[in-house]
Amino acid sequence: MRIPISQKYILQVFSRFLALSLFVFASIFVMVNFVQIVIQGALSGFSFYFLFKSIVYLLPNILSMSLPLSFLMAVLLSLGQLSQDGEIVALRAGGFSFTEILAVIFWASIAASVVLLAVNNWFGPKTLKRSTDYTLSMINRVTRVELKPRTFQKVSDWVIYSDEVDALSSGLKGVKLIRRVNVNDDPAFVTKINAKEGNYSVLRERGISIELRDGQFSQTDYNDDNKIIYGDFSSYRTIIPFFSGSAGSRKLSPREISSAGLLRQISKGALDAETGAKYRIEIASRFAMALTPLVFFLIGAPLGVVLEKKGRSAGFAVSLVIIFFYYGLSITSMVLTRKYAWLFPWAMFAPAAAGAALGLWMWRKRLYAR
Repeated sequence: MRIPISQKYILQVFSRFLALSLFVFASIFVMVNFVQIVIQGALSGFSFYFLFKSIVYLLPNILSMSLPLSFLMAVLLSLGQLSQDGEIVALRAGGFSFTEILAVIFWASIAASVVLLAVNNWFGPKTLKRSTDYTLSMINRVTRVELKPRTFQKVSDWVIYSDEVDALSSGLKGVKLIRRVNVNDDPAFVTKINAKEGNYSVLRERGISIELRDGQFSQTDYNDDNKIIYGDFSSYRTIIPFFSGSAGSRKLSPREISSAGLLRQISKGALDAETGAKYRIEIASRFAMALTPLVFFLIGAPLGVVLEKKGRSAGFAVSLVIIFFYYGLSITSMVLTRKYAWLFPWAMFAPAAAGAALGLWMWRKRLYAR
């Protein structure tokens, strides 16, 4: 399907403002998160590697937050410029209806909503978990290991204990290593390593290398009492990573779990009422927020084409007002839904429904009447 030249031009103008707005909003969110992570890292051992990873994996969620805001501002600024330059009037004089003029931006809003559906429900939660893992790894990482005798020290999934510690030679005596791994918040297995003596060293940005001598190794399966691995060793070497590779090593927030994962947890029926409600609200909010670009198009388009006199300054101001009220209403509906269960899920979609109704009314009042 060939796109008319007029719509190509409108798409070009809109895309330019969308890219600029997306860059501005994304940069603001990146800087806010960058400062927070740097402050946390500076207080507990700064790492450029973990900082970089944290920011990179946070980008899909930053896109999810930035895209609706950028879309609204791009609609108002691009249509405001076209109106101010008289190009909307010229297109109307050429026989184009407002529906034909704005069709390309409408399809752009549909595409943006589809992108948000994928990011909010699948890609975003997975990358947010990775970002949080790297941030916590930077906060909890050990840059200079100083094990103390008769003290349990947790590193990643492991707990380290030693009766005696020689700080000069990095020697250990009476060593115990314990690792408990959970799967879906349920205990899966526990690994225990005991040794008479050993040594340790720090591998930069990786973990702690431990070499043990004269000890025992055992692994117990929580799901099968008859399944156990046990053995003696004369020499054993392992690396305890600063970064936990266990998905169940910490309790994940609902925002770090994909919608499919949340539904699986709900279907098991093992969740308490409060946690189940949080999971359902999280899923509903992801779908509701994915509709935001379409709602902002319905509101922004009729406003943008009547900004002939005010132009860009008016478009910028109006977009901020709409963003403030829309997200304020969305947060209010989420709070009310958590307090009053009977409002679920209708209240979650009330801002989108109200915004769409307002937009359709303005289309009829401002565009069809002209």
